[in-house]
Amino acid sequence: LLCSKPMKHLSFVCLLLAVLLSIACSFNTPSVVLTKKQRIYSYNQQGALTERLAVFMLLEDGDGRNDYKDLTLREDTTGLEWALHRENTVFLQEAGYSKNAQWVGSNKFKYPRRFFPAGQYTLSASDLGGNKTETTFSLQAPQIITFLPFEFTLETEQWTLNITDSSACSYFSLIMLSADLQPLTVYQLQTNGTDQQNGALTTFENRPTDARYIQCFGENTDQSIGFLSAPLPLP
Repeated sequence: LLCSKPMKHLSFVCLLLAVLLSIACSFNTPSVVLTKKQRIYSYNQQGALTERLAVFMLLEDGDGRNDYKDLTLREDTTGLEWALHRENTVFLQEAGYSKNAQWVGSNKFKYPRRFFPAGQYTLSASDLGGNKTETTFSLQAPQIITFLPFEFTLETEQWTLNITDSSACSYFSLIMLSADLQPLTVYQLQTNGTDQQNGALTTFENRPTDARYIQCFGENTDQSIGFLSAPLPLP
């Protein structure tokens, strides 16, 4: 019994040192490589057109990708802030960048008064060691948009894309979603210059077995605006 007490004390000290060392290792300040932002329009359940802002920061951290803690978006004019904690962050890796770099952000930022106004915004990220980095970007005034420039339908195994305003969209993709509407796979569509495209779901390679919904995503030429159709259940 007398020998067990020092051993327990030693184990506690070792555990404490391990925790302190893990915290102390986070000394590199993360850096911003790139930022991307996009206004995304879709219909809500009541059929009204709504806007969300997608904002992502390509963050590089010498302490590794797991050192990320949170991200904050701020409208500089009003000081209005949106906090994005780690558990609510979308993480994306892109080939061609460092293994310690990743896209962090969200496509679900919403403005209280419906549309994000023109102006300057600040995006800041912090790591587990308390180090912080930030960058700024500006938004142009929102365009007057009253409807989506395309219609997407699904009948049995056949999908159909009807483009009602070809000047609004230059790129189209189909997104496979899980039962809880999380994106699983994105398929780029090759535009053929016509206002209608269709195809069979069976032509999509590596289709996820847990895919339950599909939706269409369109973007304008400079990718500053995106349009998202309602998710449709897969047969």
